Amino acid sequence: MEQFNKNVYKKQGLVDEFTGSCLGKLIILGAFIIGMCFLAIISVPSTDMMFSEADDNIRQCIQDNIEKKGDIVDEMVWNIGRTFSSADSTFDNKEIMEALEKYNTIDVFRHSLYSTARVSNSTHPEGVRIAVGIFGFVFSTIQYNDIVLDVGPVRGNYDDNLVKPVPIPDDYMGDTTNVNTYHYQDNPDD
Repeated sequence: MEQFNKNVYKKQGLVDEFTGSCLGKLIILGAFIIGMCFLAIISVPSTDMMFSEADDNIRQCIQDNIEKKGDIVDEMVWNIGRTFSSADSTFDNKEIMEALEKYNTIDVFRHSLYSTARVSNSTHPEGVRIAVGIFGFVFSTIQYNDIVLDVGPVRGNYDDNLVKPVPIPDDYMGDTTNVNTYHYQDNPDD
């Protein structure tokens, strides 16, 4: 029979027992979450930073869609690039910028852990979120359909009928159609 070796089996320390227990893991997770929330609170982007980044993201969105129209997937990929880049300094289309300022307003809302920027216009009177700021970064979420650059009537004269009546002469009584009676056995003599 083998003899029990006390050197192989050592008693766990208090730290090892604490980190191995369920309560210890929950306390460590709670401390991590509280630390991340504190870091988010002290690094929320300022209102001025949100305005400047949102304006820059709108300019980049207009530049991207003037060059090439994209779908929703393209907009999502472009938004990732807009987060870490800035608009082209040579883009100076006065008509588009005047229309942007005339028909759209940017509002910044500061929350406890993050900030959001919303654009309001005639299409979206309640506003659409175009940027989220957290941990000192401003992440773009804008799509080209969120901004209004031109306002015009949706349809022409609203008093016109959509279905135009066809003029019928007064002496027209209609066409006589060839009506054949139906018999279920195809034998009309029965």
